[in-house]
Amino acid sequence: MKWLIVLGALGAAALALQILIWERRGGRSPRSTLSQLALAVLTALGLAAAVYAAHWLGIFSVPLVAIAFVPIGVAVRWLILATRDPRQRAGEARAAAAPPTSKLTRVLASVALPLFLVLVVCVVVLGLVVGTLVGPH
Repeated sequence: MKWLIVLGALGAAALALQILIWERRGGRSPRSTLSQLALAVLTALGLAAAVYAAHWLGIFSVPLVAIAFVPIGVAVRWLILATRDPRQRAGEARAAAAPPTSKLTRVLASVALPLFLVLVVCVVVLGLVVGTLVGPH
């Protein structure tokens, strides 16, 4: 049964990737319903793979990860995708109306991504520490 699930997940991932490739090559908007469904399938498979990998490593228990992170991750992803277009239009309107950027603003913008990556690494390390303390019980 486990292998059937793994093969089904690999098939779904391959189909979702093929749909995304067709969307890109066809020149259509990447935000079509089929493309969003393919991205949702890939996201769900990625979350399932992360849960299984954590369980396999013995760091987290599967119920803890599934109950705590999967619903939150799905809800946050949906919220981000649901508000993407209004946020982009508002950002473009602000950029068109804003005065030229200062040097400080450009420096802060260039530091934003590395700082975000450092914070992500801190969260992962903290998760590993907490998972190790909690253990597989």
